[in-house]
Amino acid sequence: MVVPYRTISFIAAILIMIFTGTLSDTSPMCSVIQGLPGLNGRDGRDGINGLKGDSGPPGEPGMQGVRGSIGPPGKEGPKGNIALPGQKGERGNAGAPGMTGPKGEKGDSAGQTAVLINIQSKLSSLEAQLNQLQLSVSAKTKALLFARGAIAGDKTFVTSGKELTYDQSKEECQKAGGQVATPKSSEENNAVLNIAQFYKMFPFLGITDSQTEGTFRYPDGNPITYSNWNTGEPNQAGEENCVEMQLKWEME
Repeated sequence: MVVPYRTISFIAAILIMIFTGTLSDTSPMCSVIQGLPGLNGRDGRDGINGLKGDSGPPGEPGMQGVRGSIGPPGKEGPKGNIALPGQKGERGNAGAPGMTGPKGEKGDSAGQTAVLINIQSKLSSLEAQLNQLQLSVSAKTKALLFARGAIAGDKTFVTSGKELTYDQSKEECQKAGGQVATPKSSEENNAVLNIAQFYKMFPFLGITDSQTEGTFRYPDGNPITYSNWNTGEPNQAGEENCVEMQLKWEME
């Protein structure tokens, strides 16, 4: 036990007093004076931490926890490679034939006969109208030919005898339901030539190179398939786009 410093001083003082009293000549009896109890000492300092002990045995496993909520969906993964088409499967077996339907009732022969008679009557009427139309067309064609027209194959060439520009000629022919003469064979070319020689005029033809310089085309835009150019033609003199037929008597 550690005795405080103040307690030691107090005891020493009492001992001195007792010791001084013993210097008398007589040998008195020593009386013991009991001192007061000392004050409690201060707490000692904490000792140094001891060494770490060994790990204890593992405890018993705890109870299973509650299942957590479902998390948000993850990001979309990269697209896979496109698969090659599979092989064509084998053809399946043919199905069973269906049932034959019931035979229809025999039609009314009298009604069918009436329908046929009506159709034949209409055909006869149309045939008569067609013959009349052909006679009318033939008469008009003869009248045109009498006015110095010409026929070549399925085409009829006529002229009014007017002197017009190319654009005026084109417009005049369109009003009459036709177009500027455009021969596509030697037969058609001679038919136009005969009319031109009768009138002794240079007729315009329906072929031009206005669309592409140097490339002559029919009125429908297709390149020409027949030509009967004079020597040295076409010469593009004066940036010519239209074509006219020259007469033989003019060149002699």
